[in-house]
Amino acid sequence: MERAKVLVVDNSPVVLRLVAGLLEKENCLVQTAADGLEALDVLDYYRPDIIFTDLVMPKIDGAKLCAIIRSTPDLQDIFLVILSGIALEEDIDLAEFGADMCIAKGPATPMKNHILAALSRWEDQGREGTPEVRGMTGLFRREVTSELLTSKRHQDVILRRMSEGVVELDGSGRIVMVNQAAQAILGQTEIDLLADRFSEHLQDRQADRVRTWIESRTRENLEILEFPYEDPLLLNGRQITFKLVPIPEEEQLFFIGILQDVTGRKEAEERQRRLESELERVRKLDAMATMASGISHDFNNLLTIINGNLEMARMHAQDDSPIARLLDESGRALELTTGLIHQFTTFSDNYLPARDRVELHELLERVLEEELRDTGVDYRLEQENGHWTVDVDVTLMQQVFHNIIQNSVEAMGGRGRIRVGLHVVSADEVGERSGNPLLQGDMIEIVFTDQGPGIDPAILDRIFDPYFSTKQKGAQKGMGLGLTIVHSIVKKHGGLVRIESEPGQGCTVRLYLPAGSWAEDLSDRSGKEDGWCRILIFDGDEMMRLISRKMFEFYGCTTRLAASGREAVELYRQAFQASHRYGLVMVDMTGDDGLNGQETVRHILEIDPDAAVVAVCSDSSDPVLERYAEHGFTAAVEKPFSIDVVKQLLHRFVT
Repeated sequence: MERAKVLVVDNSPVVLRLVAGLLEKENCLVQTAADGLEALDVLDYYRPDIIFTDLVMPKIDGAKLCAIIRSTPDLQDIFLVILSGIALEEDIDLAEFGADMCIAKGPATPMKNHILAALSRWEDQGREGTPEVRGMTGLFRREVTSELLTSKRHQDVILRRMSEGVVELDGSGRIVMVNQAAQAILGQTEIDLLADRFSEHLQDRQADRVRTWIESRTRENLEILEFPYEDPLLLNGRQITFKLVPIPEEEQLFFIGILQDVTGRKEAEERQRRLESELERVRKLDAMATMASGISHDFNNLLTIINGNLEMARMHAQDDSPIARLLDESGRALELTTGLIHQFTTFSDNYLPARDRVELHELLERVLEEELRDTGVDYRLEQENGHWTVDVDVTLMQQVFHNIIQNSVEAMGGRGRIRVGLHVVSADEVGERSGNPLLQGDMIEIVFTDQGPGIDPAILDRIFDPYFSTKQKGAQKGMGLGLTIVHSIVKKHGGLVRIESEPGQGCTVRLYLPAGSWAEDLSDRSGKEDGWCRILIFDGDEMMRLISRKMFEFYGCTTRLAASGREAVELYRQAFQASHRYGLVMVDMTGDDGLNGQETVRHILEIDPDAAVVAVCSDSSDPVLERYAEHGFTAAVEKPFSIDVVKQLLHRFVT
């Protein structure tokens, strides 16, 4: 008969010698291991028929060793015997361990007999018999052992319920304990992780750092290794803080590692950073809008006068004279100035896009052909099935495409390819990616990708800022307004711009525009519901009343204007009594001609508790902006507000 191959696993040298010696006398081939980790190493090259294993051992204990053996297909037929010194104190469930027999450790002679009985049973039945516990006779329960086991169970419960991941590594960096949170972070089960080197689960640079640190630890050098919040580990696409602490034990070291998943917090901070960046950009654009509103009219008048005088002077100058050449240069400079003023007007809240429905693919193809005609750059325009229309100001949208294409051409040095793709995506999907909420419904995504050198991450957040440019300043190079204008125009159309780039990997610009005609939907509802789009506007500033009227009337609304709170209340009362209630009331919080904003809303709600009243605040610190409901308002907006705000108010409260 072929000799039985046996593996004996126990951290007690006395037990190892006793069991191994007995089995060798029975003509068995015997290998020994001092703990579960060492046993797993033996199993890499030695396939036993029988394993005798202790339960309580350092590193990987007997329970985990049993679980690994029974979950490994090549080891499932091994006859498994537990040698336990805690058989009386611990209620051992052999089925749970997958064991065939348990032998309680006790006096040497009975214990030898039970080991021989186990060997005999394996020879006769293999794993066919019923699991049994032997050797309990003559043993007595030990209270100290029971208390230690209770304490260990409490520790196990704590480890299981910790939100932080905990791993224990041996002196060479191999995993000998891993709690449930750490298993979730590492993306594998305990059985798969035990005995692995922890560094094998890390990226190369971080793995090298961990390996080098472990190899250099001594009892005299107990420095802690830390991957802090600012420089976390990257595990399975998650960001993890990690602290590894060396623990000296007798002549050896082991390591306790604490892992914490900070991905959610990092993502929240990134969303907050993007929002703050967007808010700062909006503030800058609002400042430009205020300036543009104030100067564009006066500048256009002045430019008209200058242009008229130049043209008349040119008529009196001889064609080849120095004066004619000077006038021609002045005329070209005036054209550039006029173009710059026109660009400024796109920032003004008074400048409303004149929307037309256009087929996007045709518009893009036309602009690409014109912009790339005399360059060494070609293009590829792709779209999913279908012909998509958008409602845009064609002139402004051509300006958007022109600015993006010219940036790409210049970035590629006039040679290369621009790829343009068209896709339909949901607004929810775009909002989730960008951290910016958009209107509900479908969005058209326009993706421009070039083959240029890319953008330095350090300046990526600044590229939409007014007057920020990496080009030489000047009329022939860059004024730093190109992408600012793109951002402003797309925003006026209810859309969003995102730019993605890495150095050496080109640049991708993503534009998102609402699909379909929301303004047309509003117009279609006209007359269906009496008063559905009647707007009452109270503002103490005449210019604000007029521009507010213009923005609401752009969407087909009828408006009434009130210069004071008392007038607004009276107008609302008359309309309500005539059963022609207003769908929305805009109340200026700074108006104080008889009734201020707070008093005005109170009187209106006394007339109609269901009135939709919006507070219009001039001060960003006004508490009504944050807690408008507490003050009786349905919503609150801050001056200056754009036509997009008007659209969102109508979409939310009227349609």
